[in-house]
Amino acid sequence: MTAPVLPLLRPSGWYPSHDTGPVPGAPARLSLAPEILVRDDARRLRARLPDLAPLPRAERLRLLSAAVDAFRDATVPVEGLGPQSPEAFAAALDAGSGLPGALVRRWSGTLRATADRLAAGPPGPAAAPGADAGLTLVSLPANTFTCLEAVLEAVLDSGAVWIRPSRREPLSSARLVAALLAVGWPAERLGYYPTEPRVLPALVRAADRRIVYGGPGLAVDLADGPRVDLRGPGRACAVVDADALADPEGTAARLVPLIAADGGRFCTNVRTIACLGDPGPLASALGALLDRIPLDPPDPHWPLARCTAEEERRAALALDSGLAAGGRVVTRRRPVGGGGAPALPPTLVRVEGARHPLIGHEPLFPFAVITAADPAGARAITGGARYVYTAPFAAGVEEGGPH
Repeated sequence: MTAPVLPLLRPSGWYPSHDTGPVPGAPARLSLAPEILVRDDARRLRARLPDLAPLPRAERLRLLSAAVDAFRDATVPVEGLGPQSPEAFAAALDAGSGLPGALVRRWSGTLRATADRLAAGPPGPAAAPGADAGLTLVSLPANTFTCLEAVLEAVLDSGAVWIRPSRREPLSSARLVAALLAVGWPAERLGYYPTEPRVLPALVRAADRRIVYGGPGLAVDLADGPRVDLRGPGRACAVVDADALADPEGTAARLVPLIAADGGRFCTNVRTIACLGDPGPLASALGALLDRIPLDPPDPHWPLARCTAEEERRAALALDSGLAAGGRVVTRRRPVGGGGAPALPPTLVRVEGARHPLIGHEPLFPFAVITAADPAGARAITGGARYVYTAPFAAGVEEGGPH
């Protein structure tokens, strides 16, 4: 029996490509767009954009709200896969990405909150009368589908939006496209273009605006092309002053949500804890709390994603490589690379100094480094961070962590 194919969405309609790859968690194949097709489709779209029927912002907001509700709560027809209920979607992500249903539901709620925020906020600059809305590319990561918020933002003020899903997790973006189409979003204003990594620069050149999720290596690969809004690692850190260090148990309890929420997969999850004093008591208290988070079944407050044997092996190798530069694991559990863990355990490592190679390390599970730092060392750590937390840390943060 031939596996179903998740097709491309092109200006001419749905198209099952001859070049395909597996869809993790589904008995299906994912169409992959070659570079020549990307270039030709971009040329055709540019010719058609001026003649498309207007889509006022109020109508965009109405359709977007309906689509996010459908994504979260309804059965939607995903081209190539058929009708997909919320339960079937969660089961597919569990099978393919190891995401427990609690995270799928929470992240779907996050998208609903994003839509509400966009409805309440001012229009983007491209939505102004006479502005060149053009074509926006959104190239997505695999770690969390809350990054679909970039698609929600883009469809409100773009002539058209092309989505490049992660090949490791294409199902959430396919479901969002299906939901948008189901509520009446014009198909000619959407594109779904999975590609090999080598084709991404062609997509970048084809677009007028480009939102790309990725790390420093991707920034190097795209350095010679057009300007890109690169949304990379957050290198989130917490700076613990003397007053917070004087209450290690209380401070540890406030840091746990920042480290362990959402499976440790957000760029806002704390990865480095810089202590302006002796980190020992805080490290012990925090390590003990992280060790209490169960792996299987998932903890109801801090559910963790399951991992593949290869992901566990890579995490163990990265940890061992970092520890070779000095440091020790504070938590009792750690990734060991044997492929037997249902989920990678929350891990805390104590190191010395602000320049240790594990500082800023962002694996796909709750992981943090704690170190003593003088004011200059703390500035060195915070200087490379997009998110910096100071006492009282988690005060005011809802369960599930910041985003």
